[in-house]
Amino acid sequence: MAQATVLLIDDEKPYTKVIKDALEAQGIQVMVANNAMEALMLFQQVTPDLVLLDVMMPEVDGLKLLRWLREHSERKRVPIHVVSAKAQPQDREAALRSGADGFTAKPFTMEELRKLIREYVAVES
Repeated sequence: MAQATVLLIDDEKPYTKVIKDALEAQGIQVMVANNAMEALMLFQQVTPDLVLLDVMMPEVDGLKLLRWLREHSERKRVPIHVVSAKAQPQDREAALRSGADGFTAKPFTMEELRKLIREYVAVES
């Protein structure tokens, strides 16, 4: 089985380290982008199996980046799952309207992360 790749887009470096370590322990390759520009560069270089995208980021917010990826990229079919501390019903609705395939509120447990990943990516047990 080919190694799955996840693009993690979040500006909180301690959070990205925890998530990256957890996913790599499951045999998943993780690329991290700490802002929208890094994300765009990585997204053009590699086709990930899944994007985990934070909403609240400096300069360009996650929903704006999400809409751009859906409208302008040849990789429109890559699943993009929003993970955000903004967890009101209207935040979830805004993410889904912007093109997200799913939404998970932060904080979440490692078991919730594993379940989320399995929805999109084949993971070796």
